[in-house]
Amino acid sequence: MNKLWISAGLEVTQGTSAQQVKQAITVLQRQTVQEAGCLRFDVLQHQSDPNKFTLWEEWESEAALQAHYDAPHTQAYFAQSLTQVSYLEKLAHIA
Repeated sequence: MNKLWISAGLEVTQGTSAQQVKQAITVLQRQTVQEAGCLRFDVLQHQSDPNKFTLWEEWESEAALQAHYDAPHTQAYFAQSLTQVSYLEKLAHIA
């Protein structure tokens, strides 16, 4: 099994509040951790800038990540346009 780690930076879009994002992303997180292939999905809010969030994710495979992107709850989150991705890193554990 070739696990995949994701580090993603999100920024609140103009006209959206950090509180709106927190509510919506909490729903996304609850649904995502139930997905087959999801091993970890943590959402962190930056202390120095509450309009920035970091996602730490662990997936069983690239296919599991793609299934997450295609899932109805993920598409519903994207459709709200509450955040924009500032960076996305796909990482592999070396140890």
